[in-house]
Amino acid sequence: MTRKRTLSAALATTASVALLAGLSPAQAQMGGTPGGPCSTTLESPAMMNCTLPSSKAPGAGSFPGSFLVPGTTTSFAVHGLIQMDIAHNLGPNTYDGSLAPPLEGAAGHSENGGTFLNSAPTRPNIETRTPTAYGELKTYIEFDFGETNNSTYGNSSPSTNALGNSNTVQNPGNQGVARLRQAYGTLGPFLAGQTKTLFDDPAEYPDIADAGLEAGMRTSTIVHRPQVRYTYLAGNGITVAGSLEMPTKNVIGVYSAGAASPTAVTGDGAGSISTSSIVQIPDAVLAAQWDQPWGHLKLAGTYHESIIDNVGTGTFANTAGNRSEVPGYAFHLSGHVNAWGKDALRGEVQYDKGIASDNSSMSDDRLVGAGGYRGTISALSGDANYEHFFSSQWRSNISAGISRSTVSTPTTAPNGLAAVNGTVWTGHVNVIYSPVPQTDFITEVQHETIHELGGSYQTGKVTRLYEQFKFYF
Repeated sequence: MTRKRTLSAALATTASVALLAGLSPAQAQMGGTPGGPCSTTLESPAMMNCTLPSSKAPGAGSFPGSFLVPGTTTSFAVHGLIQMDIAHNLGPNTYDGSLAPPLEGAAGHSENGGTFLNSAPTRPNIETRTPTAYGELKTYIEFDFGETNNSTYGNSSPSTNALGNSNTVQNPGNQGVARLRQAYGTLGPFLAGQTKTLFDDPAEYPDIADAGLEAGMRTSTIVHRPQVRYTYLAGNGITVAGSLEMPTKNVIGVYSAGAASPTAVTGDGAGSISTSSIVQIPDAVLAAQWDQPWGHLKLAGTYHESIIDNVGTGTFANTAGNRSEVPGYAFHLSGHVNAWGKDALRGEVQYDKGIASDNSSMSDDRLVGAGGYRGTISALSGDANYEHFFSSQWRSNISAGISRSTVSTPTTAPNGLAAVNGTVWTGHVNVIYSPVPQTDFITEVQHETIHELGGSYQTGKVTRLYEQFKFYF
């Protein structure tokens, strides 16, 4: 999976510091164990976790695929991948190319089919490494073309289809707009910039084509965050790190003036009071990882806090109890075990309370209602996947995940929970063909089922066929 490759390039500790501590660079970066020759979508010379079968030429840089800039000690490289996705929905049409299905009774639920072609996930990256007296200085920047607000072409908002759904697939006719995914620098064990959250564990990612991964995992929209981080190498394969990060989601809630309970509507209506969330302190994340020849384990935790204020006008605006500091937290245990040959079993379990930044299946952090009501949303999730290699060119994966959300229910329990996900489960099965190390051709069947937490308790289901073509450079 590309996201694992990204973390291998992204995390804090550099090669020089790792060698001093007796660990491999990949172990020091909390990105798993390094590989040999490139052979899977989880490996790429662009991300320094595998190598191509070539000898080091004069002028070559300090990491695979790099060259030494003449007259300097800086190694420079341009890498990345070209990616083409073809998806066909077998169930309800999602209209935007995502796997998330429309609920029963919603627009598009009875519309079957729908085919999407997209090369927006294509992403180049540039990396430099320079030895210094304080350890290796590394810079990394990465783009893709997933921006949907095509203001460059005179549009002030994403394009929509006939039903009004936002169109997040690539527009035809050279309209892809570049989007910053990662941009960071490291000096020894210190990192500053935007990269994957320390809470994440890409070494546990399933080797699947779906960028949405499994239910409860962190998708691209919430995984890349501005942050500062410090990593400590404790020895014996143990790495400990801490970071301060900008949260990507906060409480959302709108309720009508005079309403006795909240609704989970994410927009203002006539006579309504919108609820905004102020980030006063960044999320604090701690993580420890243990890398061994048999695999790895990672334990991570996040603390999240926001201040909720009712803003605007209405019956309950600025009344007592409509302002509060609300903490949230999340924990997960993840890892992988090497089986026979190149096979691997991966998985994680996770608990989130009042923080949707670390679980893509959680709708919001909490509900906010009349008279200062606070309904905290919690979720328990887990996923597991197994990868089997038939040969050096053929392999297959089976993967599944589930996330179950609940809302605290005091005496004045909320009634309007129609927009809050209750149970979400996903499953994937694929076959991957790699004719040469720098290609992956993936055929995959994907499924997602969503049950809403309240309202009429509607369900949405979708199954789709997915073809993905990757060419690494």
